Amino acid sequence: MKPSTDPAHGPRARRGLTLTALVALLMSLLWATAAVAAPAVSQCNGTDNVGGQAVECDVTVTNVLDLTTGATSSTTTVRECHGAAGAAPTCTTTTTSAAVAVTSIDQCNGSGSGGGGTVTCRVTVTNTVTGDATTGTATVNQCNDSGTGGGTEPTTACNPFPATTSGATVTQCNESGNGGGGTERVRCSVPGSTITSAIPVSINQCNGSGNGGGAVVICEASLSSSVTAVAPPEDEDDTEAPDTPEAPEDDTEAPDEDETDDSEDTTGGETGGETGTPTGGTTTGGDATTGQVRQVPSGAVAAGDGTTSADASPLAWTLALVAAAGALTLVARRRARA
Repeated sequence: MKPSTDPAHGPRARRGLTLTALVALLMSLLWATAAVAAPAVSQCNGTDNVGGQAVECDVTVTNVLDLTTGATSSTTTVRECHGAAGAAPTCTTTTTSAAVAVTSIDQCNGSGSGGGGTVTCRVTVTNTVTGDATTGTATVNQCNDSGTGGGTEPTTACNPFPATTSGATVTQCNESGNGGGGTERVRCSVPGSTITSAIPVSINQCNGSGNGGGAVVICEASLSSSVTAVAPPEDEDDTEAPDTPEAPEDDTEAPDEDETDDSEDTTGGETGGETGTPTGGTTTGGDATTGQVRQVPSGAVAAGDGTTSADASPLAWTLALVAAAGALTLVARRRARA
């Protein structure tokens, strides 16, 4: 057999198909890696340490976890702003999605330490869990060794404070706002936050920041976690149907035979006695035991009469079509060879 000269089946076509398959495989692998990878959020660290600079950064995370199926997803929006203190900064905002939860956020650490600098950073995390999980209150470690170096007291305004939990959920504003400056120059808070054991999140921000004279540090972290329990499967309905009340028995006795008429009926008695058919009765189509007539609706086909409601079965039509197709194919091949 000669090799095919059809461009659609030649060596170049096969090479093209192979290359296409390889590209598709690489793209699927890259997509899978991007969908799973969700690195810790890290931004605005060690920046704007020249006097009079401002850094303002925000992180918003939404985590969703279904413990019954294992499905996990997250959406993260980060906003990063830089500029001069007291002026409108230049900002960029990016939103990403992933098939894993974001559990680590690290921002604004070691930043804004030039004289008169400002550090303003916020983190908001929302966790939504379906399944068997627990919630609790976020622990905090903040504003320790901060606001020192002089200035009008109080130099810090933090809530909660004191807060020195080791390995806390939120660690922020420690060793910050030192070097002198105005009153309440370190203002950091963690308002009413809840966590869940299913998604352990840690936040570290604004530590070792704003340490130039006259610098201001304002940071906030907020966590909200909710758990929806899965309802147990419903039991089968074991409710029994109420018993159907039995019909009362009919105690009415049949009337006694007419004892006065003991004579035999001679009218047609001999002719009907031998055949077992009462005079005036009918046996046409009758039941031998009940004497009832079995009726067949007018126009209907009586059971067992051998007729059918269709001229040919679907299987017969199918076989006929297949045979016809085979015959046409054979003719076409013979003409092609001729």
